[in-house]
This record gives sequence, structure tokens and C-alpha cells, in this order.
Amino acid sequence: MRTRQLTLAAAGLLALCLGTGPVAAEPYLSVRAGAKCSDCHTNLTGGGQRTPFAHIHAHDILHDLQILPIPAGARAFDGQLHSHVSIGGDFRVRNTTVFLDDPDSNGKVARDRAFRDNVDSNDLDVNEFLLYLNVELLPEVLSFYAAEDFDGGATNREVFGLLRGVLPLDGYLKAGRLYPVFGLRVHDDEAFIRARTGFTFDNPDDGGEIGIKPGPFFLATSITDGQEGDTDVQVTVNGYTVLEDLPVVGHTLLGASYARQSDKRWVAGFYAGANLWDLTYLAEFDLIDDRTPQSLPARDQYAAYAEVNWLLINWLNLRGEFNFVKVAGGRDQTRYVIGVETFIDKFLQPRLQYRISNAPSNRPELNRAELVFELHLWF
Repeated sequence: MRTRQLTLAAAGLLALCLGTGPVAAEPYLSVRAGAKCSDCHTNLTGGGQRTPFAHIHAHDILHDLQILPIPAGARAFDGQLHSHVSIGGDFRVRNTTVFLDDPDSNGKVARDRAFRDNVDSNDLDVNEFLLYLNVELLPEVLSFYAAEDFDGGATNREVFGLLRGVLPLDGYLKAGRLYPVFGLRVHDDEAFIRARTGFTFDNPDDGGEIGIKPGPFFLATSITDGQEGDTDVQVTVNGYTVLEDLPVVGHTLLGASYARQSDKRWVAGFYAGANLWDLTYLAEFDLIDDRTPQSLPARDQYAAYAEVNWLLINWLNLRGEFNFVKVAGGRDQTRYVIGVETFIDKFLQPRLQYRISNAPSNRPELNRAELVFELHLWF
């Protein structure tokens, strides 16, 4: 069985290198390019629709191959419908093969294994279909933004009004449904720094945000509704700087976040990123203080994340991730990811990953290995 898994992985890797194939503009691209999230995304805190800057400089940021047979003189679509109206989108198709072990008579499996014996499932899914709309009511001053999720129906993820150009230090105001600002916005809701802090792409909240972004700095705070049905609010603060062209490390990212999620729970995070040679690396460490009754007896204490990207031969990105969450009662969990990805074109990216998850031996479903192949189309 292990030989079969290695054969599948090798075959997928070969197919990827030959040009079949996924990813959104993630934080490592910001560090590699020395750009803030607000440079490349209409949503100033990152994620979602891309800006004209991102389209114009896509080749320099993505290192795409540009090998598709595009007719001479053809102009790529940049999402601009009108001088005041633009659209965008993300579409992902993913095939996931899950490997599990059979539990013993006590319902336990071995921990810390890179390979599992049995193929538990294989699923091909459309796991993301997003469309974005941005209307510049008053250019560079007042805009309307919406992000709609059409995967399995129609669900609004974000909708807000954005006011710029009237506050000092390049400040802005935002109000509506939005993602509270916190930490690195890695595009992986299963990462412990996202799932265990509660700041995933599945949990937008209604509220407001105010921020400033002078020069290489960014600082924002959001106040949102918080848990439904109570009288409390959620308050978050996130600040970072992107320093360019430093000796040895090139571009460097340094940031910190804090969130008061209720009167019984707060989280605080510290994150950083830099470059060395053709390597780009990121890390985040989040403290979690949770005193809600339902969190007993397995309270999360902290989550950690590290990521290394190696831009091989200037177009192929090799990637490794480490995830850890410290849980009371010896219920710690780890997750390792190794993978390869490349941009075939600025609209098309494939990704192949092998994920290894380890948890307490009495949770067989959390001790697993996954082979993931994803194709990402965006504009």
C-alpha cells in the first residue's frame, strides 16, 4: 500500500510539472514581491478581487510560465467592465484522496506516521466558486464591494462600503459584512492558526473597520457583532510592516494581532516573513486564552505555523508547512504539508500536496494522510 501511495504521488507530481494543474495570491507572494496586501487586493486587508496593480505586474509577482497558445495581439481580461466598475473571480476544483489506518480493539491507531494503510475516500469537488464586484462611486474616495460564494448555492461572504482619501495617514473606513483583521491570511482554513483562532474564510461578521496605511506600514482595527444572540462585540487589531531590500533577507514582513472575541476569550498573534536566496518563509504564533465552559476539558493554548517556499528554476514553487496546536490534556495535534505548485499563466495555477495529520491515538479520523490535487482559475 505504501508503494502505491508513493506511485500516486510521483505520478501526480509528474503531471503537474508537465502543465496540468492551483492557488490564490497568498502571503508568501507579498513577502516575495515586497508588497502590502492592499497593493494587490481591492479589499485592503487582503484576499478577494485583485487590483489593476496585481494584473499589470502579475508576471513579476507570480513568475508564470506564459506557455498557453494565446493568439497574437490578444489582450487578457483584467476584470475592468467600465472605468468605475470591475469584477473578479476564483474557481477551484480539488481531488482529495484520504488514507486512514484501521483502529485496534481499543479504538486507537498509531501516531506520528507519514503513511496510512487504507484508502478511506477519494472525492473530486468544486470547493470554491467566488465572484467579486467593485463599483467606484467616487474614484479613490467611495466604493462598494461585494464577494459572493456560489459553491452549492449563493452565500454572501463580504459586502461593504469603503471610504478613502478623507483621513490622515492614507486612512480608510469600512462598514458592512467583512472579515475581522487578524494574522496571516493564509488560504487554508484547516491551518490551526486559522481554524483554532476562529478567523477563517467561513466566518465573516457584520461591523466596521478603520485603518491607516502610510508608506510600508499598515494598522487596522475592526469592531464586529461577535457571537450571535449575545450583547457583546468582537474587537480585533492588526498591524504589520513590509520592509524592502534589506541586506541578506531582501523583503521582510513583521506583524502582530490581537482579538477580544468575548469576555471569556481572547487571542494574540505574532507573525513574520522574509527571504533568503530563493527561499521565502513565513511563521505565525498565536496565544489562545479560552475560558468558555464548553472548551473544557480540551482547551486550546496556542497554535503555531511555519511555511517555506522555494522558487525552483524561477517558475516552480516547492512548499513545506508545519502546523501545531497545543491542547490541554495531552490532545496536541500536528500537521505537515509538502507540495509543488506553479502558475501556468496568470489565470491558471495547479497545486499538488501531500498532507500528514497526527492527533491523539484515540481519534483515528484525525490521524490521516491526504493526497490533494487542485486546479485554480482566477481573474
